[in-house]
Amino acid sequence: MKMTEITLKGMLDNEIDNALGYLDTETTEQRRQAIKAYNRDPYGNEVEGRSQIVTGEVAEAIDGALPQLLRIFTQSDEVARFEPKGPGDEEKAKQATEYCNWILMNENPGVTIFHDWFKDALTYKNGIIKVWWEDMTEVNTESYENLSSDELTMLLSDGQYEIVSQEEILVGEIPDPMTQMPVPVFAYNVKIKKIDKKGRVVIENLAPEEFIVSKKTRLLHESPFCAHRRLATRSELVAMGFDKDVIADLPTYNDLEYTTERVARFSNGEQPDDPSLDPAMQEVEVYEAYMKVDYDGDGIAELRRIVYAGHEILDNEEADYVPFCSICPIPMPHKFYGHSLADRVTDLQLIKTTITRQILDNLYLSNNARMMVVDGQVNLDDMLTVTPGGVVRVKNPNAVQPLAVPMVAGQAFPMLDYMDQVQAKRTGVTDASKGLDPNILQNTTATAVAMMQNAGAARIELIARIFAETGVKDLFRNILHLVCKYQDKERIIRLRGKFVPIDPREWSNEYDVSINVGLGTGSKEQQMGMLAMIMDKQEQILQQFGPANPLVSVGQYRQTLGRMIEAAGFKDSTEFFREITPEIDQMLSNPQPQQPQQDPMAQAIMAQTQAQVQAMMMKAEADIQAKMAKAEADIQIMREKAAADLQLKRQEFAVESGLEAAKVGRQIGMGQL
Repeated sequence: MKMTEITLKGMLDNEIDNALGYLDTETTEQRRQAIKAYNRDPYGNEVEGRSQIVTGEVAEAIDGALPQLLRIFTQSDEVARFEPKGPGDEEKAKQATEYCNWILMNENPGVTIFHDWFKDALTYKNGIIKVWWEDMTEVNTESYENLSSDELTMLLSDGQYEIVSQEEILVGEIPDPMTQMPVPVFAYNVKIKKIDKKGRVVIENLAPEEFIVSKKTRLLHESPFCAHRRLATRSELVAMGFDKDVIADLPTYNDLEYTTERVARFSNGEQPDDPSLDPAMQEVEVYEAYMKVDYDGDGIAELRRIVYAGHEILDNEEADYVPFCSICPIPMPHKFYGHSLADRVTDLQLIKTTITRQILDNLYLSNNARMMVVDGQVNLDDMLTVTPGGVVRVKNPNAVQPLAVPMVAGQAFPMLDYMDQVQAKRTGVTDASKGLDPNILQNTTATAVAMMQNAGAARIELIARIFAETGVKDLFRNILHLVCKYQDKERIIRLRGKFVPIDPREWSNEYDVSINVGLGTGSKEQQMGMLAMIMDKQEQILQQFGPANPLVSVGQYRQTLGRMIEAAGFKDSTEFFREITPEIDQMLSNPQPQQPQQDPMAQAIMAQTQAQVQAMMMKAEADIQAKMAKAEADIQIMREKAAADLQLKRQEFAVESGLEAAKVGRQIGMGQL
């Protein structure tokens, strides 16, 4: 039998009332103390005229661990990687990896999300983020003039346009092809509204007091009840599609605004307390609950998403995933809430605050010591008037003496150092691990410094590994699930300097997720050194055995180069080296077919034949050279003979010319001319 709405409301109220985080419990009180300690708020035991300093061990532990964790997760564009489950899934898994990482780091403020998520976990035990799909509708108004009927029909056929106003104008007449009767021709001036429906994955950090969870919860995706408790204006709820009349009747009172955690987070004057005078902007406490309940009466509890506000169920539908992802730096087995770094050092901050106050009070009393006076021998008005160069009237030189105050700072400083050591052991955040202690760096060998840094980093790496295997892995599973379920068309995005079409409808949402973080790999210098050694070995193998060797492929060598570039601080290795596609890598790695071996007799015959051919070629070349030399000699002889004939002709011509000239001279002398 299907569950009634009254029964469902009663179950919701019961789950909310008994959930962790709804009422003040030990967990909420510890979180309140943590944020007060982080902000260095007064403890309330301060005495006027005495030191009121509050030391900052909680902030030092959290702010010291946070940069190392952020560097681990954000030093590469590939925070997580999807591994294919079967043959043929490699390329799709790679595309899913790039797209989901792009959604986190580009479409959402990935670094800010990680910063707030990790800081919440380090401060409040657990950090919570919410991942969901948001449908968006963009409406733009456009105007067109002098459109023909065909153009208008084509424009409206897209389905994204809606006519706001239309003007029909008669522009002329044309004869009908069948009847030859005049038919009017119209043009249209239209104003249309373009409706562009989009959707995207949204990732949001939740404040710790906004998340409540069943006490039975161990893992979020198995939780019988969890909910996002937030304040929403009536306008937001109406825009989400809920009935306006129902929303108008919801009460505006809320318990969330004045929870001890939220009050502790804001300084005096920052906490909003006055409701808006505009009813549409008044805030209502809303629960987006995910509860396992047998709503349809089949005996099996299903996960349902229920929107609940003011004892009214606004929405109730079946859900296929829990949109919350949780991380805890120091998880406790069999519990949802573990410990934070703040829990580990809150008591140390109180101890160091007390010791520091006592040292300062002791210093104040030493510099402004109380005076011992002999009654009746000193003018008390002069003693009580403290002015530079003032006069104190006394009847006896020994009537005024300072009251000695022992200086205890020397005994207190070792205690402060001891507390620092305790803090370092509890959190793993030390000056040596941050490279801030000059005494250690100057007076200790490099090996010892490296050992101390690695020892301090081990706890940070453990926290990072826990974050990776819990909340970060769940985050990427949810992103993949959402894009595969809701993205119903291809999308063009820019990846690695190129515009790439992405269509998740072709993927499987069952890929295995591996988190690509630099855990256990030491500093960047150590990573670069290790990668350089690997690359050197790869180069030796490739040079000695070629790309068809069974150990290293060209694609693996390219991956090593990419990792070195990322370790050096550059995010996109394609700026320096091209990607090696699997097809090219396979082609380079396939060995060439070997030539069949020949028997020794055939090889001897082939060698003899080659020698004979070589001799014949040499003889032919010698014959050619001899013939060329003979031809050159014949040509030279012919040239010399031609030159001699030419010289002879010249001489004969000169003799004939001389005889002719002599003959002409005799004729002139004889008067014949």
